[in-house]
Amino acid sequence: MVDPAALMDDGVRQGVFPGGVLHVEQGGRARLRSAHGRTALGPEGAAVGLETVFDLASLTKPLATAGVALQAVDRGALALDTPVVRLLPELGGQAGGALTVEHLLAHTSGLPAWRPYFRELPAGQAGTAAGRAALRARCAAEPLEAPPGARIEYSDLGYVLLEWLLERALGTPFEAAFSSLVAAPLQLEEAFFLDLKAAGEAARLRAGRSFAATERCAWRGRVLAGEVHDENAWAAGGVAGHAGLFGTAAAVARIARAWLDALAGRPSPFDPSLAGRFARPVEAPGPRRALGFDAPSAEGSQAGGRLGPRALGHLGFTGTSVWLEPDRELVIVLLTNRVHPTRENERIKAFRPGLHDAVLGWLEGGAGEARA
Repeated sequence: MVDPAALMDDGVRQGVFPGGVLHVEQGGRARLRSAHGRTALGPEGAAVGLETVFDLASLTKPLATAGVALQAVDRGALALDTPVVRLLPELGGQAGGALTVEHLLAHTSGLPAWRPYFRELPAGQAGTAAGRAALRARCAAEPLEAPPGARIEYSDLGYVLLEWLLERALGTPFEAAFSSLVAAPLQLEEAFFLDLKAAGEAARLRAGRSFAATERCAWRGRVLAGEVHDENAWAAGGVAGHAGLFGTAAAVARIARAWLDALAGRPSPFDPSLAGRFARPVEAPGPRRALGFDAPSAEGSQAGGRLGPRALGHLGFTGTSVWLEPDRELVIVLLTNRVHPTRENERIKAFRPGLHDAVLGWLEGGAGEARA
């Protein structure tokens, strides 16, 4: 039986990532929490601890955007079949009334995966309200590559529109919606956005916290720590529907557990019937997905080969992931800063599936007492 914590130490020694935290829960009880490595290299940063804050990257999509979307539907602010153009007339006629909220959540919008909008902004606009408006306008004008619903094509752009749409539907900034509809009901203080447009609040959130560094960014000319890695999210002011959330492993696990609780019909901020709807597999050609979530593929999945068919999760570009499995009441959170000092380090792709398989083997083999 392979000890997952020992594998994490191996990951640091082999340069898979400078630092990381592994958090495993089963049945609502923490089974393994371990911290490894350093927050930064050259110069060496502090030791990673369980309270180290990581840039969660695309975990923003299930943890923040999907959660806010579910709450918006639950409150009647919109429906999954609401045409996007009804709330975002800026889209004009390119998608007509065919593009819906569900298409955006399911990555079946027909929008391309990504565009380097940050490179197109006028000097001085990046990180400002004007930068966010300009980025949104470019996204709204982006031609569809396929009819809505025709195929699953992972798209950051769809989640840029989704965040904008949710702000319109709820009448509040997206970061405030996340705070009030997801973080506050879960009593979470360690999952948050760092809004560049609210410098005082961002400074307050950074104070006293240790952040794992991400990339030495050529565009910004510095190593990033406590500053969103995703360039489009940074250009939009640090808050976006596709990236921008920061958090600890325990905070990520708490949100994942709220989804498990809802799916099991236990008390949760998320409505059980809506959670079940979000967890249902998307019926379209392409990789397996649910609304806001990824799902393990038949082979070659970054989730490994041992999670069950109802598992849900997501990856983040910075080296983060979360998986939850209703049948085993299981949550696995892996947070790393594998992009430090460069995104060219992709060794995590070979490391991560084996780690998830080792966690399942460790649990099934009678791993003994939980440990932190």
